[in-house]
Amino acid sequence: MRRSLAPVLALSLLLPAALGAVSPPTPTGPALWEAWPTARVSPADPWGLKHSGLRVALADLQARHPGLITLVEEGTSAEGRQIPLLRLGSGPTGVLLWSQMHGDEPTATSALLDLMHWLGTRPQDPAVQRVLSRLTLWVIPMLNPDGAERTQRWNAQGLDINRDALRLSSPEGRFLKAVRDRVQPTVGYNLHNQNPHLRAGATGTQVALSLLSVPGDEAFSVTPGIRQTRRLAVAVDRLVQPLAQGRVARYDTDYTARAFGDSMTRWGTPTLLIETGGWAGPAEAERLVRLNFVALAGSLSALADGSLAAVDDAAYDRIPFNQRDATAALVVRHVRLASGRGLAPFAADLSFLLPGPFAGERPRLRQPVLTEVGDLAHVLGLADLDGTGLLAVPWPAPEGTDWPALKTLLASRKLDATDEATLLAAVQTKGEAAVAGPGFTGAVLLYRTVGDRVLLAGAVLRGRVVGLELR
Repeated sequence: MRRSLAPVLALSLLLPAALGAVSPPTPTGPALWEAWPTARVSPADPWGLKHSGLRVALADLQARHPGLITLVEEGTSAEGRQIPLLRLGSGPTGVLLWSQMHGDEPTATSALLDLMHWLGTRPQDPAVQRVLSRLTLWVIPMLNPDGAERTQRWNAQGLDINRDALRLSSPEGRFLKAVRDRVQPTVGYNLHNQNPHLRAGATGTQVALSLLSVPGDEAFSVTPGIRQTRRLAVAVDRLVQPLAQGRVARYDTDYTARAFGDSMTRWGTPTLLIETGGWAGPAEAERLVRLNFVALAGSLSALADGSLAAVDDAAYDRIPFNQRDATAALVVRHVRLASGRGLAPFAADLSFLLPGPFAGERPRLRQPVLTEVGDLAHVLGLADLDGTGLLAVPWPAPEGTDWPALKTLLASRKLDATDEATLLAAVQTKGEAAVAGPGFTGAVLLYRTVGDRVLLAGAVLRGRVVGLELR
C-alpha cells in the first residue's frame, strides 16, 4: 500500500513547484493605468516637447537606468538634427517602434518615454523581465524633429515623410528604411495622432485610439504577419476598453504603396498602426498619453509572454470603424436660424470646431469656425446645446469681441430686447457677412421669444456658448 502511495506523494511534492513555474499573467489595462503615474517622465504638454527636450529626457533615462537603453546610432534630419535609434532588451523577437514622423503628432513620443522608464524601474517584475529577455525593442521616438520644432506635419523640405517610402527623398525616410532593412524586425508599431473629431462607429463616442493592421498589398492578403498585427490590435482593444469604453475604433484606409506602414508590411515587417484621437475634457493630453502607455506596455507584454497567440484575430473585424464628420467641438440643435439674405428663419442644427495643436492633412484652423448647418442628428457634440425655442441670428463680430462688449453693443442699438421683425431687418442690413454657412467665424446670437418680444439670452462666440448653460 505504501508503495502505491509513493508516486502520488512524489507528484504532490512536485505540483507546487510546477504551479509556481507558471508565468504570471500579462498585466491588465487597469493595472497598467494605475502603474503609469510612477512610470511617468513625460511632460505635461506633449506638443511642448521639442528635439532638445527629448535629448535631455533620453540622457536622463540612460543615467537613471544604466545598461537598459543603448543609443545604437543617429540619423540626421534635413536641418541637421540628430534622430536617435535606441535599443532595449536582448530577445530574439525584434520590434521596431517609431513615433512622430509627422511633427505635430507627439502623444506616443511621450508614452515611449514613460514605457522606457517603466521598464527601467521594474527589473524584478516578471512582465518586464519577459519583455527584455524575449524581445529586442528598437525605438525611434521622434523621426521628424524639424517638423516637431514647428509643430507641423511635414519635415523641413515640406515633405510628408509618411508618403516617402518609395522615393525616399527625405533623409528621415531613408534613415527609417535603413534601420528596418538592417535590424529586420518581426513586427512594427507606427505611432500617430489622428483627427480628434472622429466617432467610434455609428453609436460610439469620440475616438481615443484608432487601430489598423496595416495591409501589405492591394488585395489586403491575410498573411501570418497580418494575423499577428490583427491580434495585437485586438489585444490593445481589450486592454483599453475597461478604461475607455466605446472610444476605440478601426482606422479605415486603402492600401497606399508610398506610405511607410504599408511598405513596412510589404517589406516583411507587419505593422500595427496606433492613431491617437481625442478625449475632450480636463487633462485630455495626459489621459491620451496614459492610454498609449497602457496599449504599448500591455501589447508588448502579450507578445513577449506568448499569450498573444491565443487571441482570436477574427475579433479584429468587430472593432468599429472610425466615423468621419460625426463629431464636432460644439453642436447647437433645433434652433430657428435667421440669415442676412432676408430669408424666413428655418429649422437647423449648427456645428462648430475649435483650433487645436494638431491639424493633420487639413489646413490648420486659426480661429473657431462654423462647419455645418442642417440636420446634424448623427453628429456627436463634445459640447451640446439644445436650442429648442431659440432664434439663432448670425452677427459679424470683430476678433477679440467678448460677451459683455457684444451685449453692450446690441443694447446700444436696442437689439437686446425687441420684436422679431425689427431684429431680422437689422440682420438683413449686414448682408452676406451675416450668413451662417460653413466657414462663418462671427457670433451667433441666441434669442428667446417671450410674448411678442425676442430677448437676447446668449450667443456662440468664438466657438463657445456664452450666457446659456450647456447640458
